[in-house]
Amino acid sequence: MSKRQPRTLLELAISKVGVLKGARVCAFVCQWTMAAQAIGRPITIEEYAEWWSESERTAYRHQAEFRRVFGLPTPQVFADQAIVRSEALTRGVVGLGNLPLDVVMA
Repeated sequence: MSKRQPRTLLELAISKVGVLKGARVCAFVCQWTMAAQAIGRPITIEEYAEWWSESERTAYRHQAEFRRVFGLPTPQVFADQAIVRSEALTRGVVGLGNLPLDVVMA
């Protein structure tokens, strides 16, 4: 019997690195999305760190975990998709962990 394919960002992250690291990576994506939405444009890792009052080193560690899971430089592509979708629904970034993969992997 084959395993069901992941359908959300959270499921994909968990399938690659386990529950703890997968949840941490998705939290980074959510935080990135909230900062980008608040700033109103794509952000840099330095702006992310400043927005969340984290050291740049901590931000870079989060980014490295994200890269290991998704192979992308930053979560901006996910953030852009989530922001567009959330603005259409006028609900902010609620439900980002349940965002279908086909929406963000296009």
